Amino acid sequence: MCGIFGAFGVALSDEAIAGALRAIRPRGPDGEGWARLAADQVMGHTRLAIVDLSASADQPMRGLGGRLALIFNGEIYNAPELRRQIPDYPYQTDHSDSEAILAAYWRWGDRCVEHLRGMFAFAIWDAAEQRLICAVDRFSIKSLYLHRRPDGGLLFASTASALGGSGVALQPNMAAFHAFLADGVLETCEQTFFEGIEQLPAATMAEWRPGGAWRQWSYWDCPVQTPDGLRHDVALDDIAGWIDETLSLHMLSDVPVGVCLSSGLDSNLVRARSAALGHSLHGFSFGFPGTVYDEPQRIADSFGPDVALTATAIAPEQMWADMVSATRAIELPLGGVAIYGHYCNAQTARKAGITVLLGGEGSDEVFGGYRYYAEAAIGDLWQRGEHEEANRLYQAFAQAEPGEWKRSPDDLARRLQGPTEAKAPDGTSLGESFLTADFAATPSLPGIPVGAGDPVRAAMWRDMRHLKLPKLLRWQDRCYMASGIEVRVPFLDHRLFERMATVPTARLFEGGVTKAPLRELLEKTIPGWRNTAPKLYVATPQREWLKHDLASRIDAMLTPDALLVQRGLVDLARLRQRTAVWREETALGNSFFLWKFLVAEAFFQAFFR
Repeated sequence: MCGIFGAFGVALSDEAIAGALRAIRPRGPDGEGWARLAADQVMGHTRLAIVDLSASADQPMRGLGGRLALIFNGEIYNAPELRRQIPDYPYQTDHSDSEAILAAYWRWGDRCVEHLRGMFAFAIWDAAEQRLICAVDRFSIKSLYLHRRPDGGLLFASTASALGGSGVALQPNMAAFHAFLADGVLETCEQTFFEGIEQLPAATMAEWRPGGAWRQWSYWDCPVQTPDGLRHDVALDDIAGWIDETLSLHMLSDVPVGVCLSSGLDSNLVRARSAALGHSLHGFSFGFPGTVYDEPQRIADSFGPDVALTATAIAPEQMWADMVSATRAIELPLGGVAIYGHYCNAQTARKAGITVLLGGEGSDEVFGGYRYYAEAAIGDLWQRGEHEEANRLYQAFAQAEPGEWKRSPDDLARRLQGPTEAKAPDGTSLGESFLTADFAATPSLPGIPVGAGDPVRAAMWRDMRHLKLPKLLRWQDRCYMASGIEVRVPFLDHRLFERMATVPTARLFEGGVTKAPLRELLEKTIPGWRNTAPKLYVATPQREWLKHDLASRIDAMLTPDALLVQRGLVDLARLRQRTAVWREETALGNSFFLWKFLVAEAFFQAFFR
């Protein structure tokens, strides 16, 4: 994992290059280098050394006697296999996974990405072909930011701040802020919060040639199975084998590996299955001592006091003091108090000498982790006339969560025909907003495509490509790389995803629970563990903090001096009134209308003051 920067068709000064590398130095504290390939061609890299720690694996990395030059951010987990598969490439390193990309490009050309199993954003300059190739992995676990100039020049980097450090003006993209403040959505398309800076979409490869010629294309898409393509014979042992395979690959490292741990199913399955494979992982978690949201205590209660764990305590005043600096590092509005918790968790792990952590992100989109996936499954069954099966599945869920299942199966079927709305994981709305009339008329981001396949797979596809996973991955990358920590996500292995796409969706919800196969597997891995509790959606005291602990701080921000007010984005009087009413309500309610303002204001303070 590293930071990368490149400029092609742009003559940059040494000072501009240094400014770009300075911005991505936290991502790569173990080394730094850059090369001027031509007067208007630059590649730069900051290194976080994880695989092949020798200087021979430094970047920019040259290949084929200088014909090829590579900068790369990420990890290629099947690099050992690729090096065995391509023995005749003239390797210059012992076991660098970066050099495996060069070998794959030499062997397969543009189709090299089809052979890579991992997370990556890379660029290869091919001097013989006079072309630059850029690519990101199938889920965009690693991102690549682009600034394409009117004169045909191209600048790209791991972060927008690196582009800003090189001289690109960082200005607000009002369409992105409209989408966030109005509807609560972000990272739904190529556009970013910075005008003129886009990101290469997931599973995309692009080519630039001198003069500015540009083309890009997708090399992979989420598989959609027809009914005839579904496998009804998949056993739990099959799924266990698929998960164990991806976990084994994700252990590729020459430095210690830990795990981001919560009390939830996903990270504990990563921990338990890794232990079964012979890898004992130390856990890192954050919590809120003295509250019902104390994750380290929940971990001990659920899995016993012997789980190896280092915990970080998070306090409201600490978060408030860090909000602008954390936003500057993350380059996105903070999605919630939990995002700040991860930002602090990374600092703790780094101090403990850990530079690689495994995480459980992606399991919800692969294994059906949200309640509205189950609602879609029930509605689909009813719509297809399978009323008895729809009622059976509905009753199974209703018995586990009687307070949450109030809509009938036929109502759920009717909802499938209605417009889709971006919602929080628990199904609550993100859309309450207080925009000025002028800003409300500002064009927003493009609409989100409807996914292919049955309603469940379509919802999972939308979440993976647009609504949920992109922002989670971006937050995760920024939070941990700000401290030089690489986070790997074993559930986001494209082979695992393709295999699970052949499993009927009914299997995901057996017994009236979401992610049924994962629950069964954890019960099998940890004898005696049993948990059919619903997914925990509210895991921080965010509403309590906004309503009580930080009330005076918030009042001091809700003034005409706020940048969002000065720029004409937010109707201050209406927002103040709604905040006052919410504070008087006994129930904690939905505080996202206020949180959106606070974190967008922090973003403007961080970048546009």
